[in-house]
Amino acid sequence: MTIKPSLWRLPVFQGLIMAVAIMTGQILIASPAYAATYYVATSGSNTNAGSSTAPFQTIQKGLSALSAGDTLVIRNGTYSGSSNSLANLPNGSSGNYITIMAENEGGAIITAGLGMSSSNQYLVFQGLRLQDTTQKDILGNHIKWLRTEFKGGPSGGNTMAVVVGTNDVGTTADILLEDVWVHGFGGRYKILVYNSSRVVIRRAVTRYDGTVTASGEPQANITVYDSDSVEVQNSIAIDGITGTGTEEFVAAYYNICNGTGSVPVRNYTHRGNIALKPTGYTMASEGNCTISNEVIMDVAGAGGTYGISQLKGSGTQYTRVTLIGSRGDGFGIFGGSAKVQDSIVANQSGQAYNGITPLTSIAYNNGGNTGGTVLNPFTSGLLYLPRIESGSILSLGGTAGQRGAQIIKRIGTPGTLYGESGYSTTTATDLWPWPNEARIKKEMCADAGVTRGFCASASLTDYVFSYLGNPNPYGGGVISLSPPPNLRVQ
Repeated sequence: MTIKPSLWRLPVFQGLIMAVAIMTGQILIASPAYAATYYVATSGSNTNAGSSTAPFQTIQKGLSALSAGDTLVIRNGTYSGSSNSLANLPNGSSGNYITIMAENEGGAIITAGLGMSSSNQYLVFQGLRLQDTTQKDILGNHIKWLRTEFKGGPSGGNTMAVVVGTNDVGTTADILLEDVWVHGFGGRYKILVYNSSRVVIRRAVTRYDGTVTASGEPQANITVYDSDSVEVQNSIAIDGITGTGTEEFVAAYYNICNGTGSVPVRNYTHRGNIALKPTGYTMASEGNCTISNEVIMDVAGAGGTYGISQLKGSGTQYTRVTLIGSRGDGFGIFGGSAKVQDSIVANQSGQAYNGITPLTSIAYNNGGNTGGTVLNPFTSGLLYLPRIESGSILSLGGTAGQRGAQIIKRIGTPGTLYGESGYSTTTATDLWPWPNEARIKKEMCADAGVTRGFCASASLTDYVFSYLGNPNPYGGGVISLSPPPNLRVQ
C-alpha cells in the first residue's frame, strides 16, 4: 500500500477551511479524509518517507508519523533497543482506530518492551510477537490486541507477564485480548485484569512456565481481580509446570475480590474455557469481599490438583462444567453460596461435590459420589473433553438440555468489545480446529526442552480431543487457519 496523506493535514487546506468557516459562521468538525499507511523495516532509514518502497527503520519513527485512522505495518525482523519499543504511542479516535500490525503475522518480533499509558485510546495491535522479560501493561481505553504472542515476564517480586489495568483510578476500560498466547518464564500471573472495566479475553492460550516469587504471592494463568464486567471466552490454560517453585500456584482461572480498587467488583463471566493439566486448580474464587454476579458456564478441567474451589461468592452459578481426573475434590464450595447444575465430575480422588448439592449432575468413580447421579459418562456421551455427543444420554436430562461442557463454537463476534453487538454471542463458527494453531505450536514450542504436553502432540486440537483416549475427529495434523496478511479488524 502507499501513503495517502489527508488533505486536512496540509496547513494551506486547514487555513482555507477555517476561512470558509469564519465567513459563513459555521463550525466545522473535521475527520481524516484519508488514512495513511506507513512501513517500518530493519533495512529501512528514518530519513525515508515511510512508504512501502522507502520504509522507516525504527518503530518509534513510524509511531511518530501516525494520526487517527492510520496504519503502521512492521515488516519481518527482530526489533530491539529503545528506538523500537511500543512506547510513546499515538491515539486514534472513535471510528478511527490506529492499527499497528505485522506485515506477515508472526514475522515481527519486538524485544524492546511495551510502554502504554492510561491516556492511550483507540489502538489495534495485530499479528505481533512481544518477547522480553518485562511486565507488559495494557492501559487506556478502546484497545485491541489480536493474534499476538506474549512471551516472558519479570522474575521476582509482585510482577506479572501481561496486566490489563493498574492502580490508575479505574481508567482502563474497553479492552480486548483476542487470539493471544502467553507463555515463557516470568510473571506470577500470565494475564491479570486488575481495577479495570469492560474487558474481554477471547481465545487466549496460556501456559505457566514458572517464575521466582516471594512466599505468599499467588500464581495463576488468568486472574480477574477487583474489576467490573469481565468475560473470559473460549480460553485454554494448558500444561503448567509442576514441582519446586509452584507451591504458591492457585488456579488456571483465579477470581479475586479484595475491594481495594476503584471500580465495583461484579460481573465476572467464564464461558467455554478449558484447563488441561494446569499447575493447580481449574478455578478458584476467593478474597475479602464478594463478587457480585459470577457466572461460570461450559468449563472443562482435567489433570490438575483440584477441580473448582469457592471461598467467597454470592449465588455463583456453575452450569455445564466437566471436571475429570484431578487430585482432590471436583467442586469444593467452602464459603458463600452457589448453584451447580448440569455438570459432570469423574475420576477425582476426593468428593465429587463437597459443600454443595448439585442439580441434575453426574458423579462417577470419585473418592465420594455424594450429591450426583452415578453414571459412567465415558459410555454415555463424553468421548472428548470439550463436547457431549449429540443424541447421547448426556445430551439430555439437564435443566436446559445436556449435562457437561459444550465448547465447540466460537463465542463473540470477532473484534467486539464488551457490550458491543455480538460480543458474547455463541456464533455459528466452529471453534475447532483451533484458530492459528500452526502459529501457536511453532511459537509456544520453539524453545529447546519445551516438549511437554501439546508440544509433543501433532496439534493443539489433537491434544485436547485425544485426551480421553478416543481418536481426534479432526485428524492429527496441524491446520493453519491464520488470517491473510494485512487483514484489519476494528
